[in-house]
Amino acid sequence: MKLLLIIRMLLRGRRRFWKTCAAGTLLLRLSMFNILCWNCRGARKKETRFYLRHLIGTHNASFVGLMETKLEKIYRKDVDRFAGRDWEFEYQPSIGRAGGILVLWRSSCFSFQISFKAEQCLMGKITRANGSSWDVAVVYASKNRCIRRTMWEDISTRRDQRLPLLVGGDFNCILCQEDKKGGRPFLSTPATCDMAEFMVTNDLVDPGFVGPAFTWTNNKDARSKIFFRQDRFLVSSDILDRFQDLRVEHLTRLVSDHCPILCRVQEVSKRTYSPWIRFEDVWLSFPQACHLVMEKWTVADFGSEAAQLQRKCNRTLKALFFWSKEKFRRLSQLRAELDTEVRTLQELEGKLHGLNSVQTESLRFKVQLLNSTLARIMTWWR
Repeated sequence: MKLLLIIRMLLRGRRRFWKTCAAGTLLLRLSMFNILCWNCRGARKKETRFYLRHLIGTHNASFVGLMETKLEKIYRKDVDRFAGRDWEFEYQPSIGRAGGILVLWRSSCFSFQISFKAEQCLMGKITRANGSSWDVAVVYASKNRCIRRTMWEDISTRRDQRLPLLVGGDFNCILCQEDKKGGRPFLSTPATCDMAEFMVTNDLVDPGFVGPAFTWTNNKDARSKIFFRQDRFLVSSDILDRFQDLRVEHLTRLVSDHCPILCRVQEVSKRTYSPWIRFEDVWLSFPQACHLVMEKWTVADFGSEAAQLQRKCNRTLKALFFWSKEKFRRLSQLRAELDTEVRTLQELEGKLHGLNSVQTESLRFKVQLLNSTLARIMTWWR
């Protein structure tokens, strides 16, 4: 343990890097325009933060809309914990513990200029490096039809008619029977007609989705369980014409009773090589890391004291790097397997006959295990 602490001190801080010619990290950098929306039911929960960072990292989101944050004030340090330091933000405060919208975007990917904020909507213009611009609205619609109508009107009148429009979030409204399972049968209401009229007026279409059929559940027992698809993306038809491979995904429902939804727009990959290894504070919590350091540090060396110290640090960090990489790989593999199993069960849950008691218990257990695995992964600096 003392040797590990000495190595960290030599590197002058836990986030400093130690360069070595012996090993490196192959990084995959993705240039894309992926939009993530999620009703997180409370943004300050630790589990929400872990899952959000996982979603951003796994799906390479560059724009995030969080609904029902339940936060009256959001500070820079909060955003650093949610997403990281390279993210900018705007927010609509909650009213007490109700509502709230937070929008995050990568400043390195594009700019986002707010044009309108209200209790149900936060809207602005995205301008990308290539000069193209979109209007984007993140919505958390009221359950009250009359209040919700003001949101439709605000978006319709305040959008730039010359720009494509994308609207995403929790609409608290469904359009047809296929958007619901359980409870009373679906009936077309004036609220449904309002939403349909809004789509027609703004030339918006539902691009469909892959993944679980429903985005919200009341989490009750099998007989009383109800599912809705009330979270969705609506996009201008000219966006679909330009990006014909655009795809919407319903992701694994975790932490909240809402699924995160992801709109994939574009993807270009680029590989770069980094010759740096960084010291990870989490190594201090593993006895195996201490034994590994002792083993590598006590190897006989030659030359001056400075040269010996350099070789010992290089050799020890290289060994720690590959040990840590393998351990992280195993955790990532477990996370991917659990995520697939949970999503499969949630898709089955949304079908006609749902889950039996064994599958329900299995889903509950796997969700808890996935949460704990994400918490362990987030202790690694990536």
